[in-house]
Amino acid sequence: MRKMALLSLLTAVVFGAPAFGHAKLLLSAPAADAKVTGSPATLTLTFNENVRLAMLKLSTGGRDIPLTIDRAAAGAATVTVKLPTLAAGKYDVQWSALTLDDGHVVKGGYSFSVL
Repeated sequence: MRKMALLSLLTAVVFGAPAFGHAKLLLSAPAADAKVTGSPATLTLTFNENVRLAMLKLSTGGRDIPLTIDRAAAGAATVTVKLPTLAAGKYDVQWSALTLDDGHVVKGGYSFSVL
């Protein structure tokens, strides 16, 4: 009986413990695959935990759009970057971020269009 209780407790701890994963992008604005009317003023990435943005690249037609990232900013779950005026077209966003809790680098990308 004691072994069963111990086994049950061990199983609960292993499988019931919160999963420690990497940061995940929850929301973006403009959103993935969005078609926005007019140039957005900012680009915002919202993660499920605090991150420090390592790289943010915006491009259109193979041409990079210069962005300014505050590399000294404290880690945060939401990162907002001011955008220059964007002409009509499809834009690709590539990002990488350092997860502050576990030190892992996560990355991703998506596209949006300006009409």
